[in-house]
Amino acid sequence: MSSNRPEKIADLLKKEVSIILSQEVRDPRLHNINITAVKVTDDISIAYVYYTIIGKSINIKESKIENDVLIKLSGMVRSKISKLIKMRRVPKIIFKFDESIEYSENIEKLLKNIN
Repeated sequence: MSSNRPEKIADLLKKEVSIILSQEVRDPRLHNINITAVKVTDDISIAYVYYTIIGKSINIKESKIENDVLIKLSGMVRSKISKLIKMRRVPKIIFKFDESIEYSENIEKLLKNIN
């Protein structure tokens, strides 16, 4: 019997990480960050937080600066979440750039070129 607990935790983490990054982090490089998804492992030890940057069409190299900042902030975000959510163990947070939006934009351009 599969549990939907990781999915519930992922939804909760998505909400809380978004709030923390938008309201409590004052770094201007993270002003346009949008959390697109959170995937939690079955044992709830790791949470992969996928993000994109609003307003810019960027590639992975340009997102490296934001990714470095997010990696440095992951411990602080985890600490804040542990105070907000009553859990025995808060998962380790790993930020990843969401490439799916860039991929879908590329496919859309290719389809327009065919027509």
